[in-house]
Amino acid sequence: MYKRARYPKHWPALSRACKELAGWKCQHCHVPQGRRRKSQHSGRWYRVHLHAAHLDHDPENPWPRLAALCERCHGRYDWAWRVRLAAVDLERLKHKLLLKARFPHVL
Repeated sequence: MYKRARYPKHWPALSRACKELAGWKCQHCHVPQGRRRKSQHSGRWYRVHLHAAHLDHDPENPWPRLAALCERCHGRYDWAWRVRLAAVDLERLKHKLLLKARFPHVL
């Protein structure tokens, strides 16, 4: 979710530079900014808007790794990251429970 306060002051320039370097096309599916595309979910037509996506999910970073992504590719990228993060969180919880079971006096 976009929260302006989390981004560096020069975010508008970073975002624009990212899109310009990509030639105003999505770096994953290569659809150009402004192209009309039909939604796979609703069937409605919409205009593609590129996002400067944080590849490391770190909006506070003043010099982040960015990719110009359309809404669809940005959503897929973020979803895959959330799935990986959930798997790591689950492994951490399992590890903590295992330690607690084996060493109850320590934790």
